[in-house]
Amino acid sequence: MNLVLRRFEKKDLTLLDPWSHAVGAHKYMQKVTPLNYSAPGDLNKWGENFVWFAITIDETAIGGVWVDRRRPGDTLGILGIIIGRPDILGKGIGRRSISIAMQEAVRILGINRVRLTVRKANERAIRAYRSTGFEVSGQGTATLEDGTSIPFYRMESDILEELPTAI
Repeated sequence: MNLVLRRFEKKDLTLLDPWSHAVGAHKYMQKVTPLNYSAPGDLNKWGENFVWFAITIDETAIGGVWVDRRRPGDTLGILGIIIGRPDILGKGIGRRSISIAMQEAVRILGINRVRLTVRKANERAIRAYRSTGFEVSGQGTATLEDGTSIPFYRMESDILEELPTAI
């Protein structure tokens, strides 16, 4: 299995909905794109305030991983990831993709710390984040538009020179 991250392209946008449905992302994620992305033209801003990669296995895109900033110049990045194939979850692909994306965010964006939020019920993701150096730094509850309360953890990681890549 050959895992490679490549720059997310316009053609990959059509994969977001099928990936989301395949893994029930609506149960775990509010958004399956970077914060700084809202329309296809925003892909031209890649490398300014976000990096977004397609996760490929044997040259087939199976997900995406991104790091972006809330404000220009921030050295704190926000991490997001979606893997759209349930049959390959739990095989270390997310962990390896996160490590590579964080290293690239350091190089391209100058990020030195990364934060994410993860629903407490998403135990598989929490394990993956911990194995890549994230620690719980807070918790809270988000309220969805329909009134549903979702408990979450905030997790953070300082960028290490060499991030863990063990699977």
